[in-house]
Amino acid sequence: LEGLLESLAANVRMNFVGRYSAKDDTVRLARTHLRIHRALRDPPVVADVDLPAPVFIVGWPRTGSTFLHQLLACDPASRTIPYWESFDPVPPAAGQTDERIRKLREMLGLLERIEPRYHAIHPMTAEATEECVALFMNEFRTLQFDFQYRVPEYAQWLISQDQRIAYELYRRQLQLIHFHRPAGERQILKDPTHLVHLETLIDSFPEAKFIFTHRDPAFSISSICSLVSYTRALFTDDVDPVAVGAEIMSGYWPTALEKGRKLRETLAQGQVVDVRHPDLAQDPIASVEGIYAGLGMTLSPEARARMKRFVEEQKRSHAGRHVHELDGFGLTRASVRERFADYCAEWAL
Repeated sequence: LEGLLESLAANVRMNFVGRYSAKDDTVRLARTHLRIHRALRDPPVVADVDLPAPVFIVGWPRTGSTFLHQLLACDPASRTIPYWESFDPVPPAAGQTDERIRKLREMLGLLERIEPRYHAIHPMTAEATEECVALFMNEFRTLQFDFQYRVPEYAQWLISQDQRIAYELYRRQLQLIHFHRPAGERQILKDPTHLVHLETLIDSFPEAKFIFTHRDPAFSISSICSLVSYTRALFTDDVDPVAVGAEIMSGYWPTALEKGRKLRETLAQGQVVDVRHPDLAQDPIASVEGIYAGLGMTLSPEARARMKRFVEEQKRSHAGRHVHELDGFGLTRASVRERFADYCAEWAL
């Protein structure tokens, strides 16, 4: 928290929304953090909880991982975490009303009023399956803060830390969640920043299986730049898209992809599968069948039917379209693809 605040003060000229949000978020997260650790400390002993076998979706942001995560969540055998549950993993005391969904709906409603276009970039609802980022925010150990504000000193500090600290606290929150609402034969978990800390993730969850997502890096980089620019523009009027493009290309995402490709080769057959975005977009159910076969899981008729309904609902959805172009961030398709030429060739992207 201290490192985050120091980096915020050094780098971000916040507008009114930024000042309000930064204070409100940090105070809320600090309170949640204390409540989580109180719940972990007090009886019953949450550390004794056995988690369902984890399956992690890993890859760059904007590679179709959110759609895939929600698609796999349709399987009744899969335990995923809705946003309200990671937003606040501690249920109310006996006899008290559970206000977590209502509070999160209010927060997301405020975000939509401030920037209606943001929902087209990353749709969020309180009850939908969501990535793990909020659990790491509860510990003030996530690069999500750099997405939001541009805090390079904090990001550098975080990457230099022993990531086992963050992942042990992450596991304990998963145990807390599962203790209060046990479900599923397996957990389906996703956070793009898992790729940055992949070695620690593999060491922390040796029993885990992994789904790597792949997409044309020219598209993904453009979309990441757009997401970062839109997100930061909520909190400051000082966002330079060209500077964002240079920052992303020289930052931790290219390094994470290159390191992740090497670590992926250390995983055993049956522990890892790969999903190309073009295949996922063309035939989502076939991609799911390949995932289940590759990881030794059974796709039940009920799960298949639910997934097909989800795909059809997504096709009928009237959600806004996220439009972005590399040249707006001072980059070109040719230069990005040249940087990742080996990767593009490996996955025919």
